[in-house]
Amino acid sequence: MLGVMKVPRATSADLEPMSRVEVRALADDLLAGEPDSVEKAVRFVCTETINLWHGRGRAMMCRRMKHITLSREQQGRLVAAILDRLANGTFSQQFKDQLRLAMHLDSKGTSTLAKRVLKSDKEHVRRFAAWVLSHEAVHDA
Repeated sequence: MLGVMKVPRATSADLEPMSRVEVRALADDLLAGEPDSVEKAVRFVCTETINLWHGRGRAMMCRRMKHITLSREQQGRLVAAILDRLANGTFSQQFKDQLRLAMHLDSKGTSTLAKRVLKSDKEHVRRFAAWVLSHEAVHDA
């Protein structure tokens, strides 16, 4: 288990103003697996940015990250950021793709957090936590 790292919510001036085209290009750059592109994409997924297409871009990057080599440190940062979003209910469109990446990288930690937030006072958090746990049950069968 990677364990959930406690990380502050990241913000980055160079990532916030990215356009839809730039976000898509960054996601496409992941396919080559170049270390600089991978690190920038990891930073993007972990950073709290709100702009047109950023949620969809994160989802696309997460789908692709399941198929590339990530360092243990990058994996930990990704899992921590995604699980923090789930725990706090601060997520946007296509969040299931982020959760799938977290489950892929740290299934035990993701499951543990999902069980804990089933008692959240936020209905959308409980719904996504239940989805994680139902997805886990399918894979265990």
